[in-house]
Amino acid sequence: MGIESFTPYFSGIMLIIIGIYGMVKSYWGWKNHEEPIKKLALTLLISFGLFGIVGGVAVFLTVLVNPDFWILEAIVITAGYLILANEALDILEKLKKPKREHPKRKIKCSLPVAGILKSREEAIILLKAIKNYSGLPLLIVGREHPNEWRARTRIEPDEYIWLTRVEHKKAVSPSSLHVLSGKVIEFIRENPGSVIYIEGIEYMLFYSDFKAVAKFLFSIRDVAMMEDAHVLILANEDTLTPEQMAILKKEFEDVDVEKVLEKMMGPALFGAIPSKRRRDINASTEGSKEGSGAGKEEAEETLS
Repeated sequence: MGIESFTPYFSGIMLIIIGIYGMVKSYWGWKNHEEPIKKLALTLLISFGLFGIVGGVAVFLTVLVNPDFWILEAIVITAGYLILANEALDILEKLKKPKREHPKRKIKCSLPVAGILKSREEAIILLKAIKNYSGLPLLIVGREHPNEWRARTRIEPDEYIWLTRVEHKKAVSPSSLHVLSGKVIEFIRENPGSVIYIEGIEYMLFYSDFKAVAKFLFSIRDVAMMEDAHVLILANEDTLTPEQMAILKKEFEDVDVEKVLEKMMGPALFGAIPSKRRRDINASTEGSKEGSGAGKEEAEETLS
């Protein structure tokens, strides 16, 4: 028996081995990745099954049973090739990023390119107004689980990055500032005019020195300036030293939340919302009327 006699068997065995190996690798790729990789992995799994397993079996059937089984070989190989080629081309089309002209949307407020917020309460009020009145894309970098953030604040950001060492698809480790920077900058460039809110600076300082954290914030600010975006950070003397605050204030200016809200919402609607200053002044007359009741109700519903 010549070597030609062993060739079909060798081919069939190799096809089956490659098919099994490819299906196992594709399965783990399907299990561990998100779309569009997940769909591509599933397509590879099916293709390896057709090319390898069914194709290898068809080779043995052709040699051992009936030569007419070559038709089965042709069908499965052609089918596997068409499925794989179609999916690969489809993935390439989806991954292609055409150059789009992003309309320059001007926010109706005096938000700075880079601003410091010293109160979380005021930050939440401002973010609600930004989301409801400006229509600008909003990215939140926070310490809370995404679901907890949404439930507590009732704000639905366009993107949320969870600052934690826990494994999660929305999570970035506080020690991986380069990864966090890449994700934030990508969002800014894909959404010109967007608003970025970052809290948890003190948490970053547990894993990196202040110089590294400041460098991260300044790089985000520089990109925001080029893309007409806005970066807001939560920072105060309770979590940072006076020297650290002084450094940040050279690049980030204090945000007067009331002035921003008044310009964004308009004097009439804004006047219906009791400000912190007005609450402090009128604390002794809490039961008295403050503006139009209808206007107050409308403002509270909009910001809620």
